[in-house]
Parts: sequence; C-alpha cells; structure tokens
Amino acid sequence: MKRALAALVAMLLAAMPATSVAGSRTRTATPTRSTKAKSTKTTAPKKATAKSLAVKATKAAAVKPGKGAARVTYGKELRTAREVLGRREEPLTLEEETAKQIEKLLRGPLRNGVTGLFVADARTGEPLFAVNADDALNPASNVKMISTATALELLGPKFKYTTRVLGPQPDASGTIKGDVFLLGTWDPTLSIADMDGLAEQIAAKGVKTLAGDVLVGSDATRDGIFRSMIPVEIRAGEPGQPPTATTPAGFDLVQVAITAKTEKKARKRHRLKFATETITNADGHKRIKLTISGTIGKGGQTMHPLYTKERTAVASHALRAALRAHGVAVTGDMRVVELGDFVGDSVGPGKGALPAELARHESAELQQIVSKVNKWSINWLADRVIMTAAALSKRTSPSMDVAIDAMYAWLTRHSQLGKDDVTIDTGSGLSYRTRITPHEIVKVVRAAAGFSDGAADATTTKAWHDSLSIAGTDGTLRSRFRPTDMRGHIRGKTGSLSTVIALSGLLEVDPTRPLAFSIITNTQRPLKKGYVRKAHEQLVALLCKYITATAKPMSMPAGTPVQLGTPKAEPPPALDTIPSVPDEIAEPQPDPELDVEAAGKAGAAAAKIPTEPTAPHDEEDDGE
Repeated sequence: MKRALAALVAMLLAAMPATSVAGSRTRTATPTRSTKAKSTKTTAPKKATAKSLAVKATKAAAVKPGKGAARVTYGKELRTAREVLGRREEPLTLEEETAKQIEKLLRGPLRNGVTGLFVADARTGEPLFAVNADDALNPASNVKMISTATALELLGPKFKYTTRVLGPQPDASGTIKGDVFLLGTWDPTLSIADMDGLAEQIAAKGVKTLAGDVLVGSDATRDGIFRSMIPVEIRAGEPGQPPTATTPAGFDLVQVAITAKTEKKARKRHRLKFATETITNADGHKRIKLTISGTIGKGGQTMHPLYTKERTAVASHALRAALRAHGVAVTGDMRVVELGDFVGDSVGPGKGALPAELARHESAELQQIVSKVNKWSINWLADRVIMTAAALSKRTSPSMDVAIDAMYAWLTRHSQLGKDDVTIDTGSGLSYRTRITPHEIVKVVRAAAGFSDGAADATTTKAWHDSLSIAGTDGTLRSRFRPTDMRGHIRGKTGSLSTVIALSGLLEVDPTRPLAFSIITNTQRPLKKGYVRKAHEQLVALLCKYITATAKPMSMPAGTPVQLGTPKAEPPPALDTIPSVPDEIAEPQPDPELDVEAAGKAGAAAAKIPTEPTAPHDEEDDGE
C-alpha cells in the first residue's frame, strides 16, 4: 500500500512544472525563448525641419499629465496628509479626511493633466488646502478678475463713458448752419440705438435742419460703435425673381447688390451667401457694398447681421438716420476731421464762438459693465474695458500693450507679483500663453475683494466682489450648484478653453470666515468639460463641508448691516445637504452651461475659439 502511494506522489510531482522558491512565495519558472540577433544596421538621423522643430517646441511647452495623483497639503504649515495603511486606532482629523477625499478626486475624474488647488482664509491669508498650488497653469477667463479689478481702480466704479454732439447753436428758424462733431470716449457699449437718444435731444432744441456734415475723428474707435452690427432684412420675391433687402430707414451707408434668386419651393433654411467690401460712391463718400448671392425658398425671410469694422462711419450714419427719423433734415454726409481743426474753424475770423454741446449720451456705470464682463465672461468686452480704462488714465489711445502694463502695475501694487511671476497677454484670458499659479490667483481674489489691503477703496472692492457670478443664480454659474444649499454662497469666475477648466473666487458659507479659492485643470488634449466641472463642484462641496463643520455660531444682532466679506446673514448649509464625494463618479449628463462661455445672446453664436494650443485668436471673439 505504501509503495502504491509513493508511486502516485512521484507521478504527480513529475507532472508539475519546475518552480523556484523564495521565502514563502513560489514563482513559476518561465521557459526561455531563443531570439534572432538584432540587426546592427543603423540609419542616418532625419534632418530637422522648421515644422518638426516647431512641433517639438509646442510639445515641450505643453502641460504634461502628472504621474499619479499629487499629495494634498493642509493647514498653516501645509503639512502632507498621512497615508492610512491597514487599520488605524485613532480617527482621521477633519483636515486629514478632507485631504483624503480631495486626493480621491485627483485619482479619479481629475487624473488626466494637472489640477492645481489653493484654498486660504480670505481675511488672514492662512492656507487651508493646497495641491500643485505653485504650478504655473493657464487659468483662461480667470484673467478677467485681474483686468476688471485694474479698470475699476483706474476709473472708479461710478465712471461713465460719454458721447457728445458738438456744433453751432441753431438759428431762429431751427437751422444748424455748419457741421456737427460726434465726439466719443471709446465707449465699448455704444450702440446704434444710442444714436436715437442723441437725435431726440437735438430735435428737442427746435432743430429742423442740419445744413452740414456729421464729423468724426480719424481714430478708428474713439467716436465709433465698437460692435457695429447693421441688420439687413431679406424677404423672398416671386419664384425666379430676386429677394428684397432692407436696411434701417435713412441708413444710407450700405449699398446692397442682389444676385440671389427665389426658389419655387419653400425651404426651412436659405442658401444665401454674403460678401462685403468698402467702396467710394460717385460723390467721393465711403460706403459698404453688400452682395447677396445664392437662393432663398419661396416665402422665406431672414435677417443678416452685417458686422463691420467701419465703426465711425456706422456711428455717424446712424446719427444722420436718427435725425431724419426725428424730423430733422440732413443735407450733408459724413467726414473725417480732427477735433482741433473743427474747433479752430469754429472760432476763426467771422466764424462765431466755440462749438456748443447739442446732445450727450452716457453709458452705464463702469461697475455695471464690469459685472457684465465677469458674470457672462464676454471676452471682447473684457479686452475693450481694460484697454480703454488704461488709455483714459494715461491720456493716450487704447492698445493691448497699454492695458497689459496697467494690469502688471496693479498686480505689483496689490499682490507683489510682476512679469517674472505671471504671464498675461490679454485682458480676457482668451490665450494659450497665459501662466499663473492657483496660489497667485488667490492673492488676486483677496486683493481685489479688499481682504488683503486695508487701505483699498471700499466702493471699488465691493463693485468687484459683486461683479462675480453667484452660484446657482446668475452668469456662467447660473446652472451650477443648484441642487444644494451652496446656491448663493459662492461667488466665482469660471474659465474655459479647449484644454482648460478653471473656477476661482470666494466661498462664503461661513460669513465670519470667507475662503478664497482657485481650482485650475490643464490638459494636453481637449477635455470633457462637463466631467471636469462636476469634479470641481465636488471639490467645492468638500470645502463647504469642511468650513461648515468648523463654523462658529453666528452672533450678529438683528439689523446689523452686512459688510463685504460677510455678504449673507444666513447660517451655513447643513452638513446633510452637501453632497458627499462618491467612490465612483459616473459620467455626468450634458452640462447646460455653454462649453464656450459667452454673453448668452444670439449675436455671440458666431464666436470661434482656438482648439489647439498654437492657434491664434481674434480679439473680437465672444467665447472662451
């Protein structure tokens, strides 16, 4: 019997593969395979070309995905949270638990690319949580926080752009004998509709006839309408016949040439094409020629928005048309004349006196314009506001160079940051060259909101604070943070490019302890914006949960006026109303917020955003 068992064991051992033993672990030996000797033949290296060198430079400058999740630091000394291996007797501190949950998000939906986070007490500047806080990243439209703070400080929140009509007083018959000058101040919000108000004021003075021209200066934008859009109404004609095109009444700047035809069948969409060029008419005056070709369906109609950079021409012709609409006959056209020459001609021998102010238009207050910029992230308006504010303060013409110098000067005064620390080249953030760290963004937030500078003007800092979008309420945050009590407790500025998602601002859950924060995610490839935004919201939820747990009971007596930094006399959100961070984050539904932040109106639909890090951008684009 024993012999039979021994034989059976021997057979089983013979059937098993050979193994090697190391300690208590057994590793199966893998058979070796013979391989052919590799060829030693070498090939000559490819010759570098300008294109290949440019590609290498772009890749070298691009943000590279991090290797694994970065460790979160917390507290005044920014300690690294201890890793928990196996069982642990003592529970994690609140800071350690929050850091652990943040790291879970960094390993999950934020694992691609680089995410930087910095959170600090807005009043004291003491850091609370940080990860990659000193990495220079692209914050996209968070740059608007710098440009708007600079503009408010340069001009003041109550500043208004003015546009005036200057000229001789009308005589007893209501005739203005001579030219009038349309004098602006680079108002970026001036519109064709505003010309009607100027014309109404002139008509109210009893003017019946303008026996002269409408003059403007040679500056391309000072006296003009920056966003010049002329609506052209197009209606189908009879089948086979051309459609009709109508411009605003009395507006003779546009000459329309129609080669389009009307089709026999109705269509939901027209097939019209539009081409514009600047021409000179028989009288030597500048005109815009619009050529309409293609086809339009039977019974069809559409409105073509004719955008043009002939800004001063649009403004002067709009004023002429508005005067006619108010019963004032206009015998002249428009001319470009320098203001000094116009004034000199007015006071020359036998000419009379200085030109009088016949009408005046004032824009909205700068704080209202800045609010529009920050809440709706309107790129072209952000650039124009800082360019004009810097120019007016320096008594020069607007340019991006002047604007950037003003922004750097503000950073130096309030945040001790300069050109060696940050890189900015626009007032809007519509650029792939911008670089600033989350830590530095928090410095900007604290300074602009008046927390870090006791000598800052309270009305200026409050205007900037109020210009930020309110979570779940307005602007680009209107559709975010709605399901929770965080709604109304976050004021922030979003940022979005094809490879950038950012959110920075103030967390006002505890009115006695507001937090300044910045979250920036950069990737090499276009990212899923809704997915990353959801992760950013969960990061903010963790911060809300933390600050709620550490909040002190409120002791504000009834009727106490709310000051900046304590914007709401409401208790912090209850802990059970703040969503926890799940272990597995599912792909979210499509984000109702526009992937490209814009003004939210039909006119912004044509905005184009660069999709590659090396793509150029147009200063007049509306999106992020």
